[in-house]
Amino acid sequence: MSGFRTAAALVVGVVALAAGCAGEVEQLAPVSGAVTVNGQPVPSGNVTFYPDSSKGNASQHQPTGRLDATGKFELFVPGGKKGAPAGWYKVVVYAVDDPQPGKPNKYFVNKQYTSPTSTPVSVEVVANPDPGRYEWKLTK
Repeated sequence: MSGFRTAAALVVGVVALAAGCAGEVEQLAPVSGAVTVNGQPVPSGNVTFYPDSSKGNASQHQPTGRLDATGKFELFVPGGKKGAPAGWYKVVVYAVDDPQPGKPNKYFVNKQYTSPTSTPVSVEVVANPDPGRYEWKLTK
């Protein structure tokens, strides 16, 4: 019977270890910045960083932040943790004015910035960013 207990304890330990590893988040770097369009702050919407695998970023996270009325944002990963794993990202700004079902969206930014396949904006997240690293002046 003691062999059964040892095997059961081993299985429980392996499952607990696997669950713990699956829930871990890579080391996060702080990411906050601002978005303007034609010199004006983007007053609402989201900024999402999509990992750029073509530049070696294999992260499974898509850090996202909400734009406030002054165009500022701060990124979070799932679980509410601030920041983003280091690496290269495609930057997507999805900002529409008063979306309503059945009506076309009025975008605050050029539509090219609203998809990871069309955005020309990319950035490398680093541990100690220079001021202004995560600030973008976009066009409509």
